Amino acid sequence: MIAYNIEILKNPATESERFDGWIFGLPPGINPEQWPVDPNTGYPLMHGFTLKLPEDYRIYDGIVGISFFAIALEHNDGGPEYVEDLEEALLSDQSPENALFKPFWDSVQNGHPTCKYVTDTLGCYYATLLLTEEEFNGDFCQPPKILTRSFDSDISSPDWLKEGGASCFWKQTYSPYLDLPPEKYGVYRDLGGIPKEEVNYSRAISLKSNPKDPNAGKQPTESESTSYINPYENEPDWVETISPNHLGGTTFPIQSIPDFLTPYYIEFGEIFGGYNFGSGNAQLDIKTRDFDWSCG
Repeated sequence: MIAYNIEILKNPATESERFDGWIFGLPPGINPEQWPVDPNTGYPLMHGFTLKLPEDYRIYDGIVGISFFAIALEHNDGGPEYVEDLEEALLSDQSPENALFKPFWDSVQNGHPTCKYVTDTLGCYYATLLLTEEEFNGDFCQPPKILTRSFDSDISSPDWLKEGGASCFWKQTYSPYLDLPPEKYGVYRDLGGIPKEEVNYSRAISLKSNPKDPNAGKQPTESESTSYINPYENEPDWVETISPNHLGGTTFPIQSIPDFLTPYYIEFGEIFGGYNFGSGNAQLDIKTRDFDWSCG
């Protein structure tokens, strides 16, 4: 088992060329009715990335990839915006008594069979889907149509539905008041320019094997009684070979190592699909599909 660095390319994933996956854009191989929704708002969660797993990370029979979905940027300001009582109704095993909640409950019940929802410490929702080869290479899925809403205190539709996640992330990052040209921003350099205001705008990703990472195949831990090597001790040269976005190997959480991590995980920053991690990074375990992030 080896670790992989993940490189963001300057070209999009297309119907004919999927590379090793992509960030932003649209998920593949599902239908709109299977798109995960945010239980706090009822709106569809934003597609962050889809990754095709290398052979040594395929731990589920018939599964070759994973798609990750996240809360809309403007719905997360130190905690989620929410429609009162909607979360409890959507996640209930029983059909809700409130007729206004019923269509949203139905959308959760009819979701993708591998969909798993998780929350962070703030109560924001994220979701993952496991993908077969056919699904990974399937058609890009357009977002579901927004159901008719008539809540007393409703929340505005997420901006990414109109202009795409990449454009929303750029506008959150770029400030005209700093008097800096766009090319001085890391987002501009990573994406190869200012992203277009398009829901299907994506950037392909490529996996690069990193045989120099000595922690590949090991469970990340802060315990000193394992073979996992602490990258902060003795300043080893191999640390410089690991990119901020990577699959397996050595983890560099901004705070502590999550307890749920197995050797099968991906670590990524805000640019990897457009999130609010407080300038920090996140870890998603592929085996458990647990998720956490920490701020800088």
